[in-house]
Amino acid sequence: MFQSLKDLFSANVIDDKPDEHQLQVAAATLMFELIRSDGDIDAQELSSLDDILEQEFSLDENERTILKQQAQESAEQAISLQGFTHDICKQWDHEQRLKLLEYLWVLALADNHIDSHERHLIRKVAGLLYLNDREIIITKENAKNKTQ
Repeated sequence: MFQSLKDLFSANVIDDKPDEHQLQVAAATLMFELIRSDGDIDAQELSSLDDILEQEFSLDENERTILKQQAQESAEQAISLQGFTHDICKQWDHEQRLKLLEYLWVLALADNHIDSHERHLIRKVAGLLYLNDREIIITKENAKNKTQ
């Protein structure tokens, strides 16, 4: 009897690996969430987001526009960041997660002011991505060097 229940449950398990587009949406949603975290969606931050999406995901203008719209909708509907970071942690290695954190710092620095809400969100996302304080500092310094 126990074996038949075990077989039933294992037969119903679905491979729920997120595909590449879902990971792009998850990452873009975290980036958009950072942009709106200080209550002001700055044009420079949006421009930086566009540059990051082009550079990191090799998307053309139309694809970036669609991805940004999906990210904005996801951010507005999200009640937690954990779903986004969970998918990213399942598929991305440590270096890719560090790169995402660095991009969050780049966006926070885009308007030449890191708001306390932005800083808090970055630390929260870093924890959800299993990154430590040392890595937070290193990625911030890397972002500063890129934005100067």
